[in-house]
Amino acid sequence: MNKNIFSRKKIIKGLIISLAIGVAVFLLVFLLTIDKNTLKSLQHMKESYLFFAAIAIFLAFMVEGLRIQTVAQVIEEKIGFWESVKIFYISFFLGGITPYFSGTIPAQIALFTKTGIPVGKATMITTVRPIIKTVVFLFVTPVLFFYFRESVEEYELLSWLLLVAAIFFSLLTIFLFILIVKNPEKIKLIIQWLRKITLLQKYFDKPDTEQKIEWLIFQGIQFNKSFNLLLENPMGLFLIFLYTAIYWFLYFSIAPLLLLAMEIQLDYALVMIIQVLIFFVLPFLPTPGGSGAAELGFVSLFSFFVAEHLLGIYVGGWRLFTFYINIIIGAVLSLFELRKWAGQEKIIKIRQ
Repeated sequence: MNKNIFSRKKIIKGLIISLAIGVAVFLLVFLLTIDKNTLKSLQHMKESYLFFAAIAIFLAFMVEGLRIQTVAQVIEEKIGFWESVKIFYISFFLGGITPYFSGTIPAQIALFTKTGIPVGKATMITTVRPIIKTVVFLFVTPVLFFYFRESVEEYELLSWLLLVAAIFFSLLTIFLFILIVKNPEKIKLIIQWLRKITLLQKYFDKPDTEQKIEWLIFQGIQFNKSFNLLLENPMGLFLIFLYTAIYWFLYFSIAPLLLLAMEIQLDYALVMIIQVLIFFVLPFLPTPGGSGAAELGFVSLFSFFVAEHLLGIYVGGWRLFTFYINIIIGAVLSLFELRKWAGQEKIIKIRQ
C-alpha cells in the first residue's frame, strides 16, 4: 500500500487548495451578479428541492457502491457494500484535490488491494466505469457541442481547444484499455519502445526493473482475465451499465433540482445536456478537481438561461452539492483510514 497518497499533510493541503480556488471563483461570480433581487429570490426558495438534491447525490454514491460490489462479484472477488461506498468517497476526494483528477484511480486501486483484491482485478474494478463514461461521452459530447455551440460562442476558441484535447485523450485512453485487454503481452513491446528513449534508459537499467516488468505483465494478464469474466456474465455487465447510467442520472439531477428550488423554469433535457458538455472536458483541466474551471464553465453556459442575479447562487449551490460536500466527507473518511492504518502499524511493532 502506497500511503504517500494518504499522507495527512497532503490531504489537508489538497483540501485547502481545492476549497480556496472554488470559493474564490464563487465569491467573484457572486459579487459580480448580486443585486437587491438576489435576496428576495432566496427568501422564496423551495427548501424541499434542496432536500431532494441532497438525497439525489447521496443515492448516487450508494449506487456507485453497488456498481463496485457488482464488478467485484463478477470477477470472482468479494467486497462489502459500505466498504465500496467508503472507497468511492475517499477516491472522489483524492481525485478532487489533484490536477486532472489524477488521484482517483491510484487511490481506488490502493484501497481495493488493501481489502485483499489482486492489483490486476483492482484495476479492472477501478477502470470499468470511467471507460463506459468515456465511450458514451466521446460519442455524445461532440454532437451536443455542435448543436449548442452558440451557447459558448464567447469562448469558441477555448471551447474548441478543450473539446479536441478531450477527444484525443479519450481516444488514447480507450486505445490503451483495448490494447491491454486484447493482448497484455504487448506491454513488453511498449516497454521495449520506451527503453529506446535516452531519458528513460537510466530507469530501465536498474537491477529490479526486469522483476517489476514481469509483475506488470502478470497484472496485465489478470486484468485480461477479469475482463473476460465480465464478458461471460451478461447479467452482471448489464447491471454495471445500469448502475453507471443511474449514477450519472442522479448526479446530473442536482442542477435541475436547484433550478426548481429557485423557481426557474428550464427544459430538463437541456440542463442535462449542458452538464454532459462540462463533464466531458472537466477531467482534462489542470486545477485540483477542476475547481474554478467547473464554476466558470457552468457560469458561461447557464448565463444564457439563468437570470444574472441568481447565477452566482445557482453555480455555488450546484458545486456545493456535486463536489464540495462529497470531498469533505471523503477527507474525513481518509483521515479516519489514516488513523486506522497507524494503529495497525503500532500493533505490528509491539508484537515484533
